[in-house]
Amino acid sequence: MSNAEQTPQTPQTPQTPVPPWMQPPEEKPIYKRVWFWVVIAVVAILAFAVTAGSDIKLTISAPKIETAGISQQLNKMKKTPKDPETPANPNPDDHQAALAKAQDYSEILHKSKQGIYDELTSEDKYTPEAAQYAIDHLKADYNANALAEAKHYQKRMHMSKRGIYDELTSEDKFTPEAAQYAVDNLKADDNAAAHARAKYCLEIRHESKEGIYYDLTTEDKFTPNVAQHAVDNLKADYKATALAAAKDYKKYTNMSPAEIRHQLASQYGGKFTPEEAAYAVQHLNQ
Repeated sequence: MSNAEQTPQTPQTPQTPVPPWMQPPEEKPIYKRVWFWVVIAVVAILAFAVTAGSDIKLTISAPKIETAGISQQLNKMKKTPKDPETPANPNPDDHQAALAKAQDYSEILHKSKQGIYDELTSEDKYTPEAAQYAIDHLKADYNANALAEAKHYQKRMHMSKRGIYDELTSEDKFTPEAAQYAVDNLKADDNAAAHARAKYCLEIRHESKEGIYYDLTTEDKFTPNVAQHAVDNLKADYKATALAAAKDYKKYTNMSPAEIRHQLASQYGGKFTPEEAAYAVQHLNQ
């Protein structure tokens, strides 16, 4: 039996208004079959719908390239791991399911009570009643959760005790009591943390001595004494650091050498000394 005489399968995603295997053959008996014209009608409707959807997508994508491989890559890029719209919860009032989810948030992610409630109602779309039931019946040690999060901030981000406290209370929504418990029971050495943070600012962000001190005291909330100790014990060649920063400006901006020099020495920019900024520009093209 020829391909034209086989019962056609409904195409999953037709790419053209009438796929080639649906084109009517030249044998006249096929034209007189009722099912043939029914299939043609169905395919035409589906093709119109898909074409309309494709037109919308094409207006969104900037590159006008008709290569099949590129189109497939663009489609994959559009399918992000997290859909911008959280899917509806099929059982938003399932109290036991909400409790199980809350237990995961507590034991795995070490979230606060308020943090768990917010996740259940906003992300997981449980009703306020189901979320409150979960909170009320959850056996959780929120002091221990706060301490676990504090250790993470200390180990991964080299944060000061003050910075950790603020992060726990503002972002993670722990109570002041739980956050204070975490900081008090954290075996933290602010001097070591400040030194690690200062090294990161120097080697990765290419900051000046004054810039590092400024970030340690304002962004990272180390005390002035701890920040100064970190800067004083940092083995740094700030002329070389200024040159690295200048190369970054040259690579990622359209600044002229004069503008780069001004940016490096500005108190609102790199905070390098005039001598360091001059050295950087002088050796920029070497």
